[in-house]
Amino acid sequence: MKFTQLSVAAAVSALTFSTASNAILGPIPIYLNPIKISANQFNGFDTDATFSTEIYSSKDINNSGSTNLYDFLSSNTSITIAPSFGNRFSQKIDMRGYGTTNGHKNTVITVDGIRLNNHTSSPQSIGNIILDNIDRIEITKGSGSVMYGDGAMSGAIHIFMKDAYDSFAQLETGNDGLFNKSISTSSQSDKFSINAAFETQEKGGYAIADSTGNKDRGKQINKTIDLKTDITNNTKIQLSLANNDSDYRYPEYQTIAQFNANPTQNGTGNNYAHSIINSDRYSLGINTQINESLSLNVKISEEDKTSETIFYWGSGGVKKDKKTSDSLSLKYTNNNTTIDGGISKLYGERKEGAKLTTKDNKGYFIQAKHSLDDTTYVAGYRNESIDYFYNQTSATGDYDLTAYNIGINKKLGDHLSIFSNYNKAFQAYDINTAFKYDNIAQDSIFDGFVKPMTNKTLNIGLNHINENSRTKITLFRSNLNNEIYLHKQNASDFGTNSNLDKSHKTGVEVDTKYIISPKTTIGVNYSYIDAIIDSEDKTEDRGSFNGKTLPGVSKNTIAANVKFKLDDKSTLVLKHKYRSEAYAEEDLSNTNTERTKAFNSTDINYRHKYSSAIEFSFDIENMFNKKHATLLGDYNSTGGNVVYPASFTRNIKVGLTYKF
Repeated sequence: MKFTQLSVAAAVSALTFSTASNAILGPIPIYLNPIKISANQFNGFDTDATFSTEIYSSKDINNSGSTNLYDFLSSNTSITIAPSFGNRFSQKIDMRGYGTTNGHKNTVITVDGIRLNNHTSSPQSIGNIILDNIDRIEITKGSGSVMYGDGAMSGAIHIFMKDAYDSFAQLETGNDGLFNKSISTSSQSDKFSINAAFETQEKGGYAIADSTGNKDRGKQINKTIDLKTDITNNTKIQLSLANNDSDYRYPEYQTIAQFNANPTQNGTGNNYAHSIINSDRYSLGINTQINESLSLNVKISEEDKTSETIFYWGSGGVKKDKKTSDSLSLKYTNNNTTIDGGISKLYGERKEGAKLTTKDNKGYFIQAKHSLDDTTYVAGYRNESIDYFYNQTSATGDYDLTAYNIGINKKLGDHLSIFSNYNKAFQAYDINTAFKYDNIAQDSIFDGFVKPMTNKTLNIGLNHINENSRTKITLFRSNLNNEIYLHKQNASDFGTNSNLDKSHKTGVEVDTKYIISPKTTIGVNYSYIDAIIDSEDKTEDRGSFNGKTLPGVSKNTIAANVKFKLDDKSTLVLKHKYRSEAYAEEDLSNTNTERTKAFNSTDINYRHKYSSAIEFSFDIENMFNKKHATLLGDYNSTGGNVVYPASFTRNIKVGLTYKF
């Protein structure tokens, strides 16, 4: 990486070392007793935040009974998780009603401050993160645009890894060929530490074999090494290296009748799609305490990825992606005032043979937090320029976008606080959005650049906390301009990416946890979201979009759990996740008679500590064997309603963990 790239670094690193005025500026503790926690780099309390938060500690994660990150987010939070067109190794994420088609593009996801968002349409890869090595997860909703800029429309999900990984070997096996193996360890000294982890995930397949004898099986191998050193008392360096290899197959669509009759069948009779992906990523972080008031943080990351998907009709071509993220930020603290500022550069490119498409983001930001008595004030501003280039036609696109955030939090006693913030955000389209599939050329062709989308969000909420309960309630409204969507004129049209003129999203979020007794705890996370298309000048042969509901968005989502501590060695967790029905994807006129059915899954987890070193686990996912699939409306390549199976089996897993 060139030295100039190192000097162009900004916002990302501030996320880990800054103030509690925004969760992406630093970790926020979660607690049932109103006791301040200052250790482990915590900068304040979630009850002081000026925005909506969901925060989960390593203890919350461990007590959840979840065995992977997708499972934890799906069954414990307000976030929607769904396989990407049936691909269980690559799942889509939606928060606050942007839909399962594009929701992941409107949420920033970070690991230790490094962005996972892609410059292409691919969802963020989080299935390769070992759950047991996560220290905490912070979900910030309706904020984050000042710190992260591009893509932080609905908010951000921040994953912080443990400073020292747990040392363990773990085996997990289950039905349909599930077999996971992982080993993790760390070594610490006064000035130096090293973490290392290796994991393989295997699925034997849920559907019947295709004509080549292959089921929808898959294998993923994840390798990580993390080095940290204190070169002086005031300067720390962190170097992280990761490699991920994936090889998986997934089926195509089914008709509704086929899914209802037998969701394991090969609906089209074609060979399953075969995807092979390899990625290498490194990141370098330098943090220096210049003096008592001023600190400097630099972060550099780079990822190279090669991917190819072979369909029944042939290869989609080898794609080579490269993305870099460089940032430099300064933090100034003086009594009750903290100011963060910096610059950042994000660069992404995709090569397909002779085709080269690039996206280049450059930004700067400044944000201040001030605490006065029982009130916290926050204000911030960001400017970001985005440039696109496509070499085959020398096409270019350039935009200058801004974000800002104003927030306040007021304590109304020892147990209650209220907050509000007004946030402007933007999302500049990904590289793939500039292309469309041409049936005559049998290839993706350049279709031009669409407009970036923007929103303005008002959040109003309260936090109530005491020794036995914690409740957070947030009301929000987001007004959007140029929301990006795939527009199809009729059943024979493969679609063109376009913009909805105006749309809005309103909602209520409730997150509550209650300790019934020292051995029993219940948690409920509920969200109501109404995503409406206000106006759009385009129409299709099914009608106008004005006043219609955005497809793929469930109005009601509930994640509930009950945790029992059976004795000193055993715990039992019962969980249920519900999402109400939604309009079929692509059905923007809301005229399709069929909809994506409601999602229901009841899970049970049992853990037993045989000793301080050995732990057994037993899990049942989808205990009542409910079937669920994502519905695409009749504007798809088949010209009729089709579904992509998502969940239709009862999955039983057993695991063994040995700690050393």
